[in-house]
Amino acid sequence: MALQERAVRTRETVLRAASEAFAAKGFLGTSMAEILDLAQVTKGALYFHFGSKEELAASIIAEQEKAARRVVETVVAESAPPLDKAVAITVRWAHTVQTDPQVRAGARLMTEWRGPDGGPMAPYAWWQGVIRDLLAEARDRGDLHPGVDIDLAAEFVVSSFTCSQSLWGILCEHPDLSGRVRSLWQLLLTGMLADEHRAAATGPAPVAAAG
Repeated sequence: MALQERAVRTRETVLRAASEAFAAKGFLGTSMAEILDLAQVTKGALYFHFGSKEELAASIIAEQEKAARRVVETVVAESAPPLDKAVAITVRWAHTVQTDPQVRAGARLMTEWRGPDGGPMAPYAWWQGVIRDLLAEARDRGDLHPGVDIDLAAEFVVSSFTCSQSLWGILCEHPDLSGRVRSLWQLLLTGMLADEHRAAATGPAPVAAAG
């Protein structure tokens, strides 16, 4: 049991070190030697858990996907209108990117590293599906203008969020990514809301707390 617990701790130590390196320098800018130095484990221990930099990157992205599902499940379970849930999911995820190094590394890896199979595209399709379903609920409630193309809107939200995430990470390491996402929604909702709701939408888009 002690050996198993030590192996788990070593793996987590390596993942934290790799996340720190990937978040700061990206996939191409990070070497296994740098990760080894940050982790302060033996070379044998590192390669026992991860045979290559590609395996490390894939593991970090997998952990990021788990974190994303936890955020979505938490918000969807709350009692709130579907449009508010869509906004809250993206704002809370932005907060997670800002505060969790492993998630931040995964977000950067997804935009920089294509991998041997062409890249991790499934998460983008999943995000679009989540937002699309909530927009469809909002449309059925009469909250959205009937002419809104919810497929196009969902694609726009996910692609715009991804671009905002990448740009702010490059320029200033996500100082206010959540604020950028709120601004994105405020701009988008002025064109999507039903007429009776649009007149009242004079302030920022309604969102739940980031925590």
